[in-house]
Amino acid sequence: MRRRGFTLIEVLVSLAIFALAAVSLGAAYSNVILGRISLQQDEQRLDDIARCRAALMETPGFDDVETGGEIHLPGDRTAKWKGKIEATAVSDLFAVQLTCEIQAVKDGDYGDEINETRMLLRPTWSIPSDRQKIRDDARQRLEKERGYKEADGNSAFISSPTRGKKLVPGQTGANGKGGKGGATPTPQNGKNTQPGGQPATRPAKR
Repeated sequence: MRRRGFTLIEVLVSLAIFALAAVSLGAAYSNVILGRISLQQDEQRLDDIARCRAALMETPGFDDVETGGEIHLPGDRTAKWKGKIEATAVSDLFAVQLTCEIQAVKDGDYGDEINETRMLLRPTWSIPSDRQKIRDDARQRLEKERGYKEADGNSAFISSPTRGKKLVPGQTGANGKGGKGGATPTPQNGKNTQPGGQPATRPAKR
């Protein structure tokens, strides 16, 4: 029996399918490699920014932060950083904008500026007169919202002198009634009194 072989068209179709599969696998592998490189670069970039942020946090002086400086990075690279400080409406709280430029490779050019803003609590940066002014403004704002001053107390919750006080027997309240259901007045000077206010007399002994 004569054996039948592959035709030229079948061989070409098989080669085309194999070539498409090889191209697809190569593209997928390239994407994986590029993704890992990009991830490493992002991690390195975040680490470099964290080092610049740490340099800012470790700088205590107000003028030194705005002047900035340089730090050494892994791989014999260098980064330049500086900060811009702005006061807020809260005492001793400042908004600091960090600006840094990082070298991608050794002795290479600096990249684009990276900016981020953070809130820092630094009492040493405050001027005493500015701190007092901020606190006075906050106190006035609270007094305006509450409707009373802290030194005067909250008069809105006090409608009468006897409100909130517990009446004792014989004490007359603001409405003219005695405590505990209008109990009789208490004795005065150790003597029993009648309802009319006259001293009670004892019956004579016979």
